[in-house]
Amino acid sequence: MRSTFIGLGCVAFFLAFVAYTNMTTSADSLSSPLVARANFAARPCVATFAEAAERKPIRQRFEGRVVGDGMVRSRTVRVERLVRHPKYHKRMRLSKNYVVDDPLEQSEVGDIVEIASMKPMSKKKTFEITEIVRKVKK
Repeated sequence: MRSTFIGLGCVAFFLAFVAYTNMTTSADSLSSPLVARANFAARPCVATFAEAAERKPIRQRFEGRVVGDGMVRSRTVRVERLVRHPKYHKRMRLSKNYVVDDPLEQSEVGDIVEIASMKPMSKKKTFEITEIVRKVKK
């Protein structure tokens, strides 16, 4: 008998809650996410093959200094960036080395070059030199 009273109390609370939410929210605000979701599903999300062929591929571009030229038709470029420390807010200089393709072997150690991503040529070589920004003085 005691569990019956608890069950009836839960049902009464649920009905009161439903009545309260119907009073505070209108029918338009409840249906708007469903309408927006339906409009989202109606839009085409996949481009055609012709559109994909027209688009240029997204290429990462960095500027860095050549630090190594010991390989044939390849260079090692160090790209530096400044980031703010999350706690102390001091700017830190972080660097990363990239193995880049230099088919004409025009760059030397110390040159400032611009590199861009490309289709991978090997395990580590996924960038190529697009421009020599500044040559090193001899």
